[in-house]
Amino acid sequence: MRNIKKIILLLIIPLALIGCSQESINFEDANLEAAIEAELGESFSEEEVENVTELNLTDADISNLEGLQQFSSLQSISLQDNQVEDFSVLQELEQLESVNVVGNPLEAGQDQLDELADEGIDVIQTIGRADGPGGFLWKVEDENTEVYLQGTIHAGVADFYPLHEEIEKAYLKADVVVPEVDITNVDQSEMQQINMSLGTYQDGSTVKDHISDDVYSEMEETLSQFGIPIEAVEFYKPWILANTIQQLMTQQLGYTQGVDQYFLNKAADDGKEIIDLETAEEQLEIFADTSEEYQEAMLASSLVTVIEYQQQMEKLFETYEQGDEEGLLEVLSEEEDGSSEMQEENEAFMKAINDDRNQNMAEQIVRFLEEDEADTYFVMVGSLHLLQDPHIRSILEEEGYTAERIH
Repeated sequence: MRNIKKIILLLIIPLALIGCSQESINFEDANLEAAIEAELGESFSEEEVENVTELNLTDADISNLEGLQQFSSLQSISLQDNQVEDFSVLQELEQLESVNVVGNPLEAGQDQLDELADEGIDVIQTIGRADGPGGFLWKVEDENTEVYLQGTIHAGVADFYPLHEEIEKAYLKADVVVPEVDITNVDQSEMQQINMSLGTYQDGSTVKDHISDDVYSEMEETLSQFGIPIEAVEFYKPWILANTIQQLMTQQLGYTQGVDQYFLNKAADDGKEIIDLETAEEQLEIFADTSEEYQEAMLASSLVTVIEYQQQMEKLFETYEQGDEEGLLEVLSEEEDGSSEMQEENEAFMKAINDDRNQNMAEQIVRFLEEDEADTYFVMVGSLHLLQDPHIRSILEEEGYTAERIH
């Protein structure tokens, strides 16, 4: 039987400006003009741009900023992934508060950027770390639509962040952030109702009536270490107790900085649109639909010491940080003891928690690609969804798309 607790952590978030009779702005760089037209519309004048406070000119092959000084109210501008070497025009923008110049050849204009920073302007020159952690990033394109597929781990430590610069840049480019479930926007009262409905006994029996005495005693001892009396959880089913114990250990060790949580917090701060791939109820139903025997095996698997759990997690973190596909699959393929019947149900569980969900999630990603809205999507799913066949990438490839490994 596979190591369930490790697997779960990798499976389970136009303005048109018309100026007919007004003097227009001239730009020396046609790419700069085209990028601004894409932001503001095809016709704009000096008078009309005076109220523009923000511009996103990312990845437009711009090399010359002449003409930009006419945007006298500009406060924030992204010039990420262009070819600008001379930033002197920015020094003429008296209202400027922040500029993103990541991905430009900065050496020639570094003195100018330093002067901007000395004036109190937030000059963003790097995003993430060139040697930063977190692999498993792919890119899929269809005409003007881009979808980044980021494999995550649903637990982590503060030292993870920022992640590798390619991952942070992919997030920054995104118009829409797509997690499995937006865990920052879950209705807690609704979740309580779902847990009660799916995770508790409704017939008057308790968990003691459904598991062996040995597992029950070990569970009672483990819960007592976290100050939880058995009476407080006696009506809960083994699957939800297993998940609870794992969460308690995760919290005790400080592994609460999951990759999904990190980017969802950023998305909320940045005002990015968030679209869920699933619901919390759909995920929990997979656990609730397993047999009593399998649930007891889940619970028994969770009853390790905190030190043992820490050792397992450190190995998992190391493999994730390295972006090692084979290594991660090897860590997760470690077998646990179990009967042939249990192995059969484990295969059924893996099909439900990985294969079937991959199909559903891939279908939604195909819809993003086919909508041709010229949007960029940052899809975050547990890493195993991108590695364990049939994974999301292979399903997309069957649909005629190519997934390019970015990092």
